[in-house]
Amino acid sequence: MNYLGHQHQKRKITYKFSNHFHPYIGELTTKLNNGSLDGVLDVDFLESLGKDEDKTLKEIYEPQSKTGSNQSHPYQVEMQELEIDISVDGPYSPYNWELFFHVPFTIAVHLSKNQRFAEAQHWFHYIFDPTNNDTSVPAPKRFWNFLAFRQKSDVDMVDDLLKTLSRPEDSETKERVSKSIEAWRRHPFQPHVIARTRFVAYQLQVIMKYLDNLISWGDSLFRQDTIETLNEATQLYVLAANILGPKPQSIPRRGTTKPQTFASLKNKLDSFGNALVDLENRFPFNQSIPQTKKTDTEGTETLLGIGQTLYFCIPINDQLLGYWDLVADRLFKIRHCMNIEGIVRQLPLFQPPIDPGMLVKAAAGGIDISSLVSGLNQPLSPVRSTLLIQKAQEICGEVRSLGNSLLSVLEKKDGEAISLLRQEQDIRIQELSRDVRYLQWKESESATFSLLKSRESAYQRYRYYKLLLGNKEGDFSDLEQVDLERTTLTEENFDEVYQELVGKYEEDIHLDDYSITDQADSSSPSNQSGATGLGELHLNRNESKELNQHMLDARKFRDTSNSASHIGSTLALIPSMGIDFHYWGIGGRSKVSGGEMLAAVQRLVSNYYSFKASNEDSYGASASKTATYERRANDWMLQANLAAKELTQMGRQIISSLIREQITKKEYDNQLQQIEHAKEVDTFLRDKFTNDELYSWMQGELSRLYHESYKFAFDIAKKAEQTMKHELMRPEANERDFIKFNYWDAGRKGLLAGEALTFDLKRMEMAYHEYNKREYEITKHISIKQLNPMALLQLKSAGVCDVQVPEWLFDMDCPGHYMRRIKNVAVSIPAVAGPYTSINCTLSLQKSTIRKSPIIGDQYARDIENEDSRFIDYYGTIESIVTSSAQNDSGMFDVNLRDERFLPFENAGAESTWRIELPSEVRQFDYNTISDVILHIRYTSRQGGGQMAKEASSNIKTLVGNVNKNGLTRLFSLKHDFPTEWRKFSNSEDRTFKATITKDHFPYITQIGDINVDDDSGSLPYQLIEIKQDNLDLNTIPLNNIGINLAIDDSDKGLEITDDEAGTLKGIDGDLFFLVYYSIDV
Repeated sequence: MNYLGHQHQKRKITYKFSNHFHPYIGELTTKLNNGSLDGVLDVDFLESLGKDEDKTLKEIYEPQSKTGSNQSHPYQVEMQELEIDISVDGPYSPYNWELFFHVPFTIAVHLSKNQRFAEAQHWFHYIFDPTNNDTSVPAPKRFWNFLAFRQKSDVDMVDDLLKTLSRPEDSETKERVSKSIEAWRRHPFQPHVIARTRFVAYQLQVIMKYLDNLISWGDSLFRQDTIETLNEATQLYVLAANILGPKPQSIPRRGTTKPQTFASLKNKLDSFGNALVDLENRFPFNQSIPQTKKTDTEGTETLLGIGQTLYFCIPINDQLLGYWDLVADRLFKIRHCMNIEGIVRQLPLFQPPIDPGMLVKAAAGGIDISSLVSGLNQPLSPVRSTLLIQKAQEICGEVRSLGNSLLSVLEKKDGEAISLLRQEQDIRIQELSRDVRYLQWKESESATFSLLKSRESAYQRYRYYKLLLGNKEGDFSDLEQVDLERTTLTEENFDEVYQELVGKYEEDIHLDDYSITDQADSSSPSNQSGATGLGELHLNRNESKELNQHMLDARKFRDTSNSASHIGSTLALIPSMGIDFHYWGIGGRSKVSGGEMLAAVQRLVSNYYSFKASNEDSYGASASKTATYERRANDWMLQANLAAKELTQMGRQIISSLIREQITKKEYDNQLQQIEHAKEVDTFLRDKFTNDELYSWMQGELSRLYHESYKFAFDIAKKAEQTMKHELMRPEANERDFIKFNYWDAGRKGLLAGEALTFDLKRMEMAYHEYNKREYEITKHISIKQLNPMALLQLKSAGVCDVQVPEWLFDMDCPGHYMRRIKNVAVSIPAVAGPYTSINCTLSLQKSTIRKSPIIGDQYARDIENEDSRFIDYYGTIESIVTSSAQNDSGMFDVNLRDERFLPFENAGAESTWRIELPSEVRQFDYNTISDVILHIRYTSRQGGGQMAKEASSNIKTLVGNVNKNGLTRLFSLKHDFPTEWRKFSNSEDRTFKATITKDHFPYITQIGDINVDDDSGSLPYQLIEIKQDNLDLNTIPLNNIGINLAIDDSDKGLEITDDEAGTLKGIDGDLFFLVYYSIDV
C-alpha cells in the first residue's frame, strides 16, 4: 500500500494498492506446456490476457462510513489492474521484463556473437520483427513484439526532452526527465537505470543489435564469395537498408547563438546543465515557432527572425550513423562485382558439388552443417599446411590443458559438493548427537537424584539398625539431609571444589565397635553330630554346645531309648509262666511273669532316656536361640556399619555423579559448540570464494571455452587438412579423411577430444611428409606481345589489359605433363623510364585452371560444353602483386621458397587469366615505350605418360592449324619494324605500303609448316590499329576501303596495304600496328 498524499483543501486521501503476485502465472504455465516457448512470448497472447480490476479486493478495502450509508467520504482507493505488469516501479515488473525482454535479447546477442545468425534472428523476433506484414496492426507497433514497446510506440527525442527542462508549461514531462537525469547522476555507469525511465534507449539498442546481426550475417556470406551466398547476403543487406531507411541529412543551423559566459547562463541552466538561448537568424523567414497549448488564447506568435535553441548542442550518434555507410558500402561492392575487399573478380555460375558423405559424417559427429558448408566456401589459408598443423597442435595442447582443467574443476566441484553433503550430514549427526548428549546430561542429573534416593534408603537402614542397637535419634540425625550444590568445575578450581564436595558428601561416619561373640575352641563340629562342611564353620560357643554337646547327648539318649524300646518289644514276646511245687508236703503255687514284665522294664528305661534326650534338645534349643540372638546383634552391627559405609560410598558416588553431570553438561555444551563450528564451516564452505558456486561457474565457463577452443582447433585442423590436400593434390591423400567429426562426445563433456584430435594431426603430419613428393620444376617466359599483342596495345593505351595463358602454350614446352601449378610469377616490362622512376605494375590472377588427371578420355582438349572432371577451375580468390622495377620482379622483397606463407599465386593453375594494370590517370613514363610484357612463370608439373604426350602434341597441331583470335598472332609496328618502307610510304604519293615479310618475322615454331593466313569463317585475319601520339588512344581502323594483301616469303608481293582515297593511313601521326592472325599447316 502506498500513501500518495492528500489535498489539504478537500481533504481527499488516495490509497493505491499494488499487486504483489503474478495474476497470470497459471495461464503462462499452461501456454508453455501446450504451446512451447513461442506461445508464451507471443505478444498477441499476452495482449489477450487483458486488464481486469480485482473487484473483490477493492470491495474489501473500499472505505465505508460508520453508519454503513453511501455518503461521500474523503477516501479513495485505486487498485492495480490484473495485467502483465511492465511499469517502471511495479513489484512484478522486473520479472516480466526479464522473462519477455532481457532473456530473449541476451540469448539473441550471445548467438549472434557465436556466428549463429539465423537462431539469433529467431530470438530477436520475439522482441523486434521488421518482417511482420500483419497490416491489421499499424506501423510501427506491429514490428514490436514486447508489450512495453508496442504500447508506447512514440519516440521522445533527446533534444525535445532537454528543451522541456527549460519550459515550465510541461511540468509532468519536466519532472519525469529530471528524475531520469538524477538517476543518471547517481548511477552514471549503469545504463539500465536510465533505460528503464526511457524505453526508447532499449528500442535503439535492440535495433542496433539486430542490424549488427544482419550485417555480420551478410559479411559472413559475402566472404564466402559464391553466387548463392552473395544473393543471400544481398537480401540481408537490403533488409538492413529498409530498416534504416534514408540516411539522415545534415541540416544547417537556422542561425547562430551569441557567445555567452557562465555568468550569463547561470540563471538559465536546467538540471542537465543546458539552457535555451535565442537564435540570431541569418534569414528573416527562418524562425522557430514555439509550441503553445491550444487553450493558451493569450499566446503570442514568434517574432520575425527570433527563435530559441539549446546553447550546448546534442552530439550525434556516430555509431548509429555508421550503419548507413556500412550497408551502402556492402551493397555497392556487390552491385559492382566486387568482393568484400573491393576487388573486381569473376565468379563461377555454380560452386563445386558438396560431398554428401562428409555431411552425413558431420551430422553424426554433432558438427553444425551450416558452419561446415560455410567453411568449405571460405578461401584457402594464406599459410602452408605445415604451419597450420603446427598451430593446430599448439591449440590442441591448449584444448588438452583446458580438458584437464575442466576435469579438475569437475572433480573439485564434486569434491565441494561431497564436502557440503558431508558437512550437512555431519551437522545432522551433530544435531542428533546433541540430543543424545542432552539426554545423557539429563540422565546424569537423574542418576544424581537416584543416588540421593538411594542414600535416603541407606540412611533409613542405618537409622533402623542404629535404633535397634540402642542408639538415640539425635546421635545421627545430622546425616539425614544432603543438599545438592552444582558448582562448575574447571581445571583451575577443581581441587578446591572437589575438597568441598568431599567434605560435604563424603562425611566420615563413626562405626560401632561391638565385641565379637566368643568362638568355640574348635569350629569343626563333631562327626557324630551330623554337621558337615568344607573348611571351618566358625561356630560360636552356644552353636558349638548345640551341635557338639547337647545335640550329641540328645542323640545318644535317644539312641539308648530306642534300643531299650526295641529290646522291650522283643522281650514282650516271652510268655508268662506259673510254678506248682510241693516239697514234703509243703508246696505252693507260684506264677512267674514272662516277657511283659521285662518289656515294661525296658519301656521304663526307654522313657528315661527319651526324657534325657528331650532335656538335651531343650538345652540345645536354648543354646541355639542364644546363638541366634548373638548372630542377630552382630548382624545389626554389621548392617549398621554397612549402611554407614554405604552412606559414605553414596557420598562418593554423588560426588562422582555431580562430576559426571559436569562432564555430560560440558559434552552437551561442546556438542552445541561443535554444531556451531560445523555450521560455521558449512557457511565458510558455502561463502568462500572457491566454493561450489565458483566451480559451477568455472565449469560453465571452462565448458564453453573448452568447446570453443575445440571448435577453433577443429576448424584449424580442417583448414590444415584442406590446405594440405590442396597443396599436395595427391589422390591417395584426398581419399583419406585425416580429421574426423566424432572427437567430441557431449555425454562425456568432450573429454579426451583434444587428445584424439592431436593424434590425427600427428597422423596427418606424417602423411604430408609421405605424400610431399618432388615434382618437375619448370620456368616459362611468356611474351604478351607474342601471345596476345592486342592486350599489349590495350595496356599501352588504357593502362590495363587481360591476358589468358592457354594450356597448349605449356604443352609446346613439355607435352604430356599435367597438374601444372604455379610456384612463383615475376614480371618484366621493357620500357624507357627515367632515373629513379618506378614501374608499378599490378598483376592480378583472375582465374586459373588445373588439369588434375592424366586420363585422356574422349579427347585431350577440355570439353567446354559439358562439365569435365579432369579440370579444376579456381575463381573468386583474387591475388595480386605490384612491381617496383618490373625487371623479373615478383612483387616481393625476397623470394623465399620456404616462406611459411604461400608465395603470390602459388598452387594456382598455370593455365590462367591475368589482369595487368598500370596507373592510367597519372603516368610517370611514356607507356608507348613499352615494347613487351614478359611473365616469368615458375611452375611444377607431373608426368602423364607417353600417350598423353602424343595426344598433347596432336592437340597443339590442331590448334595451330586454325586461324582465330585465340590462336597464333603476330603484331607488326609499321613505323618501327619497317621504318624505311613507312618513310617511303609517308613521303611519296603512292597510296600502297609495301614491305617484305618472311618466316624470320615469326616464331620458330612456324618452321614446322607453312604459315597460313586464310580464314575459313570469312572474317579478315588482319587488323590495323592506331595509337595516337598525344593521348595514346587506341583506335581500330576500319578496313572497308583499305586493301591488304599478304604473301609470306614472297619478295615480289610481300605485304601490301593500299590506303583509301582520303589518305587515312598517311594522316596518322602516332604509331600504326598491323595485326595478323595466322595458322601453321603441319
